[in-house]
Amino acid sequence: MSATPGIAANETQLAEFIRERGPHCLIVARHGETEWNARGRLQGQQDIPLNSRGHSQVLEVARFLRKVPLTRVHASTLLRCQQTAMPIAGANVAQPDLVSSDLLKEVALGILEGEMKDQQSTDELTRHYQSFSKDEISYRIPGGENLHDVYARVQRFFTNYEALLQDQAIYLIIGHRNLNKMILKHLLGLSFEEGFRIEQEHQRIYLYFNGSKELWSCWREGDSGSLTQGYASTMNNSYA
Repeated sequence: MSATPGIAANETQLAEFIRERGPHCLIVARHGETEWNARGRLQGQQDIPLNSRGHSQVLEVARFLRKVPLTRVHASTLLRCQQTAMPIAGANVAQPDLVSSDLLKEVALGILEGEMKDQQSTDELTRHYQSFSKDEISYRIPGGENLHDVYARVQRFFTNYEALLQDQAIYLIIGHRNLNKMILKHLLGLSFEEGFRIEQEHQRIYLYFNGSKELWSCWREGDSGSLTQGYASTMNNSYA
């Protein structure tokens, strides 16, 4: 399905959009950019802080979400997510609590963490990266995880926090690119292949309404956003 024109929304319109479709909404966001993101260095669970662009992105999304009354913010314990979550929670009209969890960490990339995507430092690491690139779902790098391992963590997280899908409330999860793919796979009942194709750039947030089982993608630019039903896919920029 090709992408369709989005619904424009500023911070007030976003709050109204969520209120109209509520009372339940689960928002899934990614942390702001880090220098390793910008340089194409494999991050995994390395605790890398946001760069200046990442901090600017966080301030923009904090303004964008500030009128949405968040009940609670859940975030990965890694620094880049903490630096994203705290300003958002602090700026929000409802002053939500922040709860951190190791279960929301990014996929561990083992011996490849710190390596560049376009060139690895040894032949052995190149072989592992090539195998990983061919099968990012199932290949487990030495010392790391695969997406099946990450999905098992996601399942444990939702078991621990059943209210995220039961309460008449608005929750925000701030995670990582691959971790968030597995969250959306869980919410939508997708296959691993479908979940892997979901894209979540730093400027994209997802809104999931459990009552209607609707997912909306919101691409944010500055203080405004564009809402499109479904998820963004790495397959030809399509929406599913």
